[in-house]
Amino acid sequence: MSWIEQGWLTKMQLQASWYSAIARVRGKAAAQSTVEYALVGALVVIAAAGALTLLGGELTSVFTNISKTLGAASAGH
Repeated sequence: MSWIEQGWLTKMQLQASWYSAIARVRGKAAAQSTVEYALVGALVVIAAAGALTLLGGELTSVFTNISKTLGAASAGH
């Protein structure tokens, strides 16, 4: 005999328990994907910070050269 036949669970209680279980699984999946996005975002920030640290001197010289070139071009007019 099933639980329903024995009167332990009504059909409505069974449906409610299934809906509750599905909602819990969906909630866990949503929370898991949120954590994964946060981890990926943190890794991107760490990689960008590392790249800027390593290339900081190069970037400074590039922007200095651009500034000098633009300054010389505007002084020539």
